Amino acid sequence: MGGLSRYTQIALDMSHRIVQGEFTVGERIYGRSTLASLYNVSPETIRRSLALLAEGGVVKVSQGSGVIILSKDLAYEFIEKYKGKHSLASIKKELRNLLEEKKKMDINLWDMVHNLIEYSDNLKHINPYNPFEIDIESSYKEAGKTIAEVEFWKKTGGTIIAIKRGEQMIISPGPKYTLEVGDTIVVVGDQDVYYKLKQFLNKL
Repeated sequence: MGGLSRYTQIALDMSHRIVQGEFTVGERIYGRSTLASLYNVSPETIRRSLALLAEGGVVKVSQGSGVIILSKDLAYEFIEKYKGKHSLASIKKELRNLLEEKKKMDINLWDMVHNLIEYSDNLKHINPYNPFEIDIESSYKEAGKTIAEVEFWKKTGGTIIAIKRGEQMIISPGPKYTLEVGDTIVVVGDQDVYYKLKQFLNKL
């Protein structure tokens, strides 16, 4: 029951005992100190466990009268309620892990793109088609339009192989992707493309 507090685990264990008939409805069970010894926890932890069960109508706690079992059905409902909460917590935890993994993958992809650019720069006299990156600034008047709408390839002769948008990495974006202010685009093309792209983005 990873992720659940100790007092919640104890409350669930007691509920299971009630459902299984180990404790019967109407029975008066151990006092707080005896339960604390049974579960090897402090009396305060037992108090919180019993408060949960009492809130759910499973038991009644009376000072001087001990703990009285009230309902087997409500004990079952208590178990089901926390089973659902535990499943949701597990899903949330898994989702957080997946998002962290995706973030790491995006960083690795961006590093690979940078390595490709650096490698291509070293071989620019051999390979006429070199990737380079450029930022889209607020001066670009057609921000928000798609790659197809601005006729990117027709006007620059370059091909966008990646877009970095915040922490998101888009590899091989299609013609329906928009170009937004703040994007960093990676373009491949011959030496003339860089200057055409500068003009395209109103940077010359």
